[in-house]
Amino acid sequence: MMGGGGKQWINGETIAGIALVILALLFIWAATMNAVWASILLADYVILAIGVGFIVLGVITMYRTNRPPSEEGHTHGY
Repeated sequence: MMGGGGKQWINGETIAGIALVILALLFIWAATMNAVWASILLADYVILAIGVGFIVLGVITMYRTNRPPSEEGHTHGY
């Protein structure tokens, strides 16, 4: 993401997760207004859960990407 190196503050998984969460919240809001949307409310919660999963995956990936070099590949002298 950052061509010159350095810490990565956001990645594709996080962006996709945020987009899915916003989409699911809009769908859930629409379900409060319309009976047709209310009939597929379970699918909206599934989309929300997938979005949260993508955000968690993105945070874990950023944590692994931004580790200091001392924690990467440490073999304890073997």
